[in-house]
Amino acid sequence: MQSIFIPILSCLILLISGPMTESSAEPNWQIRPSLTISETYNSNIFSNANETEDFITGIGARLNTSYTGANVELQTNYLATLNTYAHHPELNVVTHDGSVNVDATRWFRKYFREVNITVTENFTYTPELRDYYFDESRGGAGPLSNYGISTGRNDSFRNASSVEMRFPLSHNQDMNLRYSNLLTEFSDPRLIDNMVHNISMGTSFAGQRNTLSGNIGVTRSQTDSADSNNYFITTGLRHMFSPVTQCEVTIGGDIIDNEIVGHTSNLRGALRFSTMSEFLTYNIGYSRELNAGSGVSRLPVVAQLIYINVGVRYTRRLSSNITGNYSKNTSLRGSQVDIQSYNISWGASYIIRQWL
Repeated sequence: MQSIFIPILSCLILLISGPMTESSAEPNWQIRPSLTISETYNSNIFSNANETEDFITGIGARLNTSYTGANVELQTNYLATLNTYAHHPELNVVTHDGSVNVDATRWFRKYFREVNITVTENFTYTPELRDYYFDESRGGAGPLSNYGISTGRNDSFRNASSVEMRFPLSHNQDMNLRYSNLLTEFSDPRLIDNMVHNISMGTSFAGQRNTLSGNIGVTRSQTDSADSNNYFITTGLRHMFSPVTQCEVTIGGDIIDNEIVGHTSNLRGALRFSTMSEFLTYNIGYSRELNAGSGVSRLPVVAQLIYINVGVRYTRRLSSNITGNYSKNTSLRGSQVDIQSYNISWGASYIIRQWL
């Protein structure tokens, strides 16, 4: 599969940044370099039946940049981490991760009244794709995560981009349209390069404390030898216990049309409890969904995750987090994939200083 660099989105953002920032208000730039340290226990570092455990120490340098203008907000993040293995020093490696998040709601509202539009771009080029990556904004597995599957030591490129539009239908109801794209390429020919497209639409109705939602969509997964179409529907309920604490449950189903096995179905769902305040972030949950870009199977893999994440902010510069998760990945049909692992991780981050 030829390399396709979806960061074109980022280039487009830069091209239109001139018109978007025309305003008498002075733009606000912030640059925050920081140091990170982490310690992780992984029960299955090779993601195979003969589970091999190890302790992994990570020491990293992060550069976060944010821009707040009159019409656009931009967040960029880059992290380089040295990962050292206690019992397998031959696996020591430096990894690189980056992301771009753009909120152009105010600019688009000049032309589309009451429409919220968000563009995201996440990418990584690394000698070892992360088996699990927690995303605070999602409250679960992030777009660069492989849902608990380690693809081993090989140069990997993963790019996840999305565009989402949300607009009101009434005072309590709104509608959303979303397109996302996931590209994964491996240097190891035994692994399976893939491209995943997702298009969905849905609606939500908000009450005083409860929000009902429903979504339908289609996911198309493309590999060199087989394509899959996954048609899905979900419904969900979110209850707000307080302005910072909520519980959310979703349930739905998938109908999969694959060139190899034909038609099959799958049950999907999620349960999440979360608290997000100024000094404490807490997420605990369970999810069952299809991983269409695992790299180890031409069929989507059923990924089940149980996770807990606690983040604490001590000062404006110092923060820490503890994450634990159990993942189980199985083949949609047959027994080609049957992988489970446990991860427990502790980490801390210190912002050296803030410029601008």
